[in-house]
Amino acid sequence: MALRKEKIKFTLKRFKGFWTQYSKSKQGILGLAIVIGYVILAVIAPYLSPYEPYAPKLKGYYPAGTNPKIATYLAVPIWYKTLLGMKDLSENLFPIKDHAMSTVETITSQWHWTQTKGATITPSPNKGDREDACIEINFTEPTTVQVWVTFNYPYKNSPKEFCIHISVLVQDKADITVSIAKGEVDTYTEQVRDISSGKWTHRFIKSGVASPKLMAQTFPEPGEYSLKIKVTSYGNNTVRLDNIDLLIYGEAFGLLGTDGNVDRPRDIFTTLIYGTRISLIVGLLSAAISTFLGLLIGLISGYIGGMVDEALMRFADFLLVLPTLPLLIVLIVATSATFWNLILIISFLGWMVFARQIRSMVLSLKERTFIEAAKVSGASTSYIISKHLMPNVFALVYITLATSVPGAIITEASLSWLGLFDPSIVSWGRMLNEFTNSQAMILPFSQYWFWVIPPGLAIMTLAIAFILIGYALDEILNPKLRKR
Repeated sequence: MALRKEKIKFTLKRFKGFWTQYSKSKQGILGLAIVIGYVILAVIAPYLSPYEPYAPKLKGYYPAGTNPKIATYLAVPIWYKTLLGMKDLSENLFPIKDHAMSTVETITSQWHWTQTKGATITPSPNKGDREDACIEINFTEPTTVQVWVTFNYPYKNSPKEFCIHISVLVQDKADITVSIAKGEVDTYTEQVRDISSGKWTHRFIKSGVASPKLMAQTFPEPGEYSLKIKVTSYGNNTVRLDNIDLLIYGEAFGLLGTDGNVDRPRDIFTTLIYGTRISLIVGLLSAAISTFLGLLIGLISGYIGGMVDEALMRFADFLLVLPTLPLLIVLIVATSATFWNLILIISFLGWMVFARQIRSMVLSLKERTFIEAAKVSGASTSYIISKHLMPNVFALVYITLATSVPGAIITEASLSWLGLFDPSIVSWGRMLNEFTNSQAMILPFSQYWFWVIPPGLAIMTLAIAFILIGYALDEILNPKLRKR
């Protein structure tokens, strides 16, 4: 017990001495601060953004892959409105607060209608086929009724896109039309088609993002608007309306805007901070595995020598002369670009140079008198390698580990940029790949820099941070550079 305490005290003393030396290195402190910042960013990513990095498959009436609260594609950052003076840019607007119509009270507080001869409109509480309430219209003769909700559109610019959803249950045939109106004038009208009788029909109506003329026609100026649902029945009938939603997507959204995926636009800030996790994990794990392989192979090759040394070094030479990037591409295509495959393949092709460095040190160390003394005393090969050789080369491990991380990060980013990424994860390289494959490439770069510059800067700063840490460790642990 006393011996263990002494070892702990000695280890703490050594670490304190190391930290004293490390804290004097400005570049080392800067690199460590950047890495810690990225680690914190990766850990608290879910708390920094309420959105998923990729649109989830939602249950309910939204199409699979749709994230209803993200803005439309290529929305600029929200701070354009203040810092660049673009105060007229439109933002997201979701005027219907309870689209699910959870209770009768929420229906009566938002929706309006006028009773018409031949039809009765009532907020219906939840029934056997539904968990929430709905608007129920009972027709006794042919007539047309209308329900609507009013909202304020405060922006001078028109939105980029809007979407309307409605769920309908009809007992018999009925015509249903949705419209957006300013005052008494309908600025947009769409008929709900293919309504099935006797079961709920869900319809998601998208305006489309490539129609600025339609946007300007629908929302020509700021003011009071209304979403109207017009129902026409041709006899005795019961119609229920539920899940009525209006999603208005603006030109500005989030800290870094949105990407150019027309079908599933994503918040760039969210993908950036979640990409930090992938880059850190790939960089650290790949560097750790390749460094361990290099250490193990270098120790065995250098100490045992003979045919073992010859075989291991010739294999290392064989891998060194092969072009790394083409070989990586071939291996990933052959094995599939999963997250763990990326890590293992990057690790497999990253140990050779370090193994040669360890081998050269071991060739020198094994001729020292303390190794000869260990042999004479009957120490086994594994004991000599683990207790005598490894501690003498371990300083190089820390330096190599720190300087190998940038290479692994850049390699993963390069492969992802070429399209060899795991489709289930988001990474900085994948963001660059999606930019190069999007229609944003044909648009002025100065307008959509917010999509490509942030991941590029993130890759660069994280790589530089580990390089700075490696330089600082080299100054402390390398006897030739150590200050005395």
